[in-house]
Amino acid sequence: MDTLSSILEFLSSKELSVPLGQVILFVLVNSLCLLYGRYKLGLLVSYCFVLYWGFIFNFKYFTDLLGNTTFGMPIYVFSGVVMLVLVVIGFFVGDKD
Repeated sequence: MDTLSSILEFLSSKELSVPLGQVILFVLVNSLCLLYGRYKLGLLVSYCFVLYWGFIFNFKYFTDLLGNTTFGMPIYVFSGVVMLVLVVIGFFVGDKD
């Protein structure tokens, strides 16, 4: 139960923020991707925004939270890069339709 409360406290923190202008840009770009039927591109855009907001924009918050751990940030970056590579590979795989 303690883990759940710490997760909820982390998600409801006032220090973790996303600028409104970037959210509007995100919604606009994703809406255009959906309107033009570019679903894979929309997923890639969503992933890139989330990676940016989570790692680059809120980097100081996460370093304060994780402290000087030697495994937290490298694992986050490595998994992000691996998922990005998998998405790019998915672009080159043709649809079976």
